[in-house]
Amino acid sequence: MLVHFGTLLVFISWAFGGQAPWVRHIIAWWGTAGLGLFLWACASRRRSPGEPAHPALRFLWPLWLFDLVVLASCFNPSFREAVIGDRPSLVLAQPLPWLPSSARPLLTARELWQFNGLVLSSFNLLLVLQRRRQVRLVLLLLAGNAVVLAIFGTFQKLVGSSGLWFGLVPSPNHHFFSTFIYHNHWGTFTLLNTAVCVALLFHYHRRGGHRDIWHSPVLLGAVATLLLALSIPLSSSRSCTVMVGLLLTGALGHFLLRVIRRRRELRQSAALPVAAIILGALLAVAVIGYLGRRVIAERAQLTAEQLTRLSQEGTLTTRLILYRDTWRMAAEKPWFGWGLETYAHVFPVFNTQRTFELQWGTVFYAEAHNDWLQSLAEVGFVGTTLLALLVLLPLAAVPWRRVGSVVPRYLLAGCALLLLYAWLEFPFANPAVMLTFCTIFYCAIRYAELDAAPRRHG
Repeated sequence: MLVHFGTLLVFISWAFGGQAPWVRHIIAWWGTAGLGLFLWACASRRRSPGEPAHPALRFLWPLWLFDLVVLASCFNPSFREAVIGDRPSLVLAQPLPWLPSSARPLLTARELWQFNGLVLSSFNLLLVLQRRRQVRLVLLLLAGNAVVLAIFGTFQKLVGSSGLWFGLVPSPNHHFFSTFIYHNHWGTFTLLNTAVCVALLFHYHRRGGHRDIWHSPVLLGAVATLLLALSIPLSSSRSCTVMVGLLLTGALGHFLLRVIRRRRELRQSAALPVAAIILGALLAVAVIGYLGRRVIAERAQLTAEQLTRLSQEGTLTTRLILYRDTWRMAAEKPWFGWGLETYAHVFPVFNTQRTFELQWGTVFYAEAHNDWLQSLAEVGFVGTTLLALLVLLPLAAVPWRRVGSVVPRYLLAGCALLLLYAWLEFPFANPAVMLTFCTIFYCAIRYAELDAAPRRHG
């Protein structure tokens, strides 16, 4: 299972974040192997005498219900293909109103296939990881892969490559970074992995056992975190730069409090180590600012222009109009939505935005730039609630009062920031971000479970 997961993670992240059409087919088939491994693990446990089903399986009933609802929608199409003016088009059909429906059943089934492969491939970690050391090895794989990608992307950016893989592959988006087509997807991928780095830094600093900090994994981890943080402003992702800044500022404050508390316990002054840490943090910010000064200046000028235009027009921005129209789309079918992965095909019916550049045609949106609203539009309140329960049930089952480690808390902080960011963008449309989110979440749950019983689990 670990080999299967590691292969999937590295392949998706290096293959354009999983967004090329041919990559998505491979993800779906390789994810099917993850489903097979999941079934094998469940069956082998049941064959063992006296062994009940794995307790983690009780978290999956929302996924099974979600699958049932989405599969039912594939047999109840709400649109049908027709030829209008010698061109194939989609027109409204007459689906059974009391059943879930899908505007594009084939796309819905394909997306559900990929979704289950990603979720179950990461959920398998709950079944096989028996010690906290094993969880940390998975986290080290995540962070190490992300750091190598960040170094690759930084060199690619500094030499001015015009496309992906140092110009070998043209990018459909001007703001690409590393192997990711969209800079905000790189930003969210890096946000999650920065949370992993911070969690591991706190663990290794707390564990100690080294002569000094220069001979411990802490220094190497700090450099890795710096490389990840540097890559975000270089990618020109403004919002992710702010979020990573908030995460690292909070972690720095937490670390300083620990240093001060420890020095007081030893009856020593904390002034010198605190000053050294703050100076190091300021130097890191200065290095990031210097290397990314051109990109930062460009994005700052763009932000100022956008704010000026907004204050002069005094009207709803295009993003707010997009959200309003998406909400209208969701309100039309509030229970089950229009079908998974059908937003781009149904939204033109509700889109009210026009543009002169397209001779007053409608602006095309493939995504809602708000994963929460898009989920309501595609799978309705029923499907969105089931997806939320897939996260809430494991969280509620952990005895958090007995969890002493900060590792799962920092991992969940990264997940929480991504869920917050999903109100402004569409991070979950990227398979690499989706897999990383699920992996970090389930690693946090498993680490917390094991940490709550330290005498039984090492």
